[in-house]
Amino acid sequence: MIREGAAVLHAPHINARGPGTIEGVFYNRDMVFNRDTTIFLLHNLKLRSALDALAATGVRGIRMALENGVDVTLNDRDYDSYRIIKENVQLNGLDLEVLNRDANAVMIERKFDYVDIDPFGTPVPFIDMAVRSARVLGISATDTATLCGRHERIERRYLARLTRRRNHELGVRVLLGYVARMAARFDRGIVPILSFWRGHAYRIYVRILRGAGRAKASLQNVRITEYGGPLWISDIHDFEFLREAKVPELPSKKDIEKYLSFWKNERFFLYYEIPELCSELGISQPPIQELIEKLRSAGYEAYRTHFSWQGVRTDASREEIKSTLLKLTQ
Repeated sequence: MIREGAAVLHAPHINARGPGTIEGVFYNRDMVFNRDTTIFLLHNLKLRSALDALAATGVRGIRMALENGVDVTLNDRDYDSYRIIKENVQLNGLDLEVLNRDANAVMIERKFDYVDIDPFGTPVPFIDMAVRSARVLGISATDTATLCGRHERIERRYLARLTRRRNHELGVRVLLGYVARMAARFDRGIVPILSFWRGHAYRIYVRILRGAGRAKASLQNVRITEYGGPLWISDIHDFEFLREAKVPELPSKKDIEKYLSFWKNERFFLYYEIPELCSELGISQPPIQELIEKLRSAGYEAYRTHFSWQGVRTDASREEIKSTLLKLTQ
């Protein structure tokens, strides 16, 4: 038996560190933060209906019902998952719809305020139907090596290419760009609410906006850059939402608040890896906060980023950052 947030659950297997190799229905303790962001989002958006499309043990959907008061439909095409979800729904005293169907079939037939896609691996097989079903869409992707890599799988799976390897912000932007392009085929645009990398997964939350004009506007934010692409080049968060959002009581509340302090300032396209610049200059790295304060005193915006604890986001140019680094080490 497991307790997470307001939910009590039965799970045949528990996996504490990422997807791993466990077969069958399992509860992934390492994804509590990921699920907490869903509760955080719905707490502030006040949506009424939701689909947990790939529910596994049902933990995310059950928590949405208990903690957000949302009318949740839980689905999993695996019969063992379906049976465990029904058991867990009863265990929590809920009366929720539980389906044993293909997720795409459910999404093509019905509309929901919120749809959650949390697959084992890539979300690609579910994107087309999800953008047609949801007003707000939450997507996890655990194929991070593909999304931020340079091998052929990123071209085959996401129709993209990268010239720079292992940058997780680029991986998130590839995912956003892919969702925007797929949504545009159905005359829908996207607006990111929150996008992040944590451990073995990327997570994005986007609003889905109907209409050819919204689709066209969304595509204006997808471009080929010097780092590859197509990438989402605009904001990866809704900063107004993040400024106003309140963090409810959550298992990882302190962690969410810490990340929120980064997310609120993650402006500008990409960040600078300071160790990389110091290596180019042949100097020792000064404290990151000293660099940030120096750039701010020169009139630039400068912030930390959750994508790299050694990274800085700023509107200063690469050469200006190098010049500032040299001054700090003289």
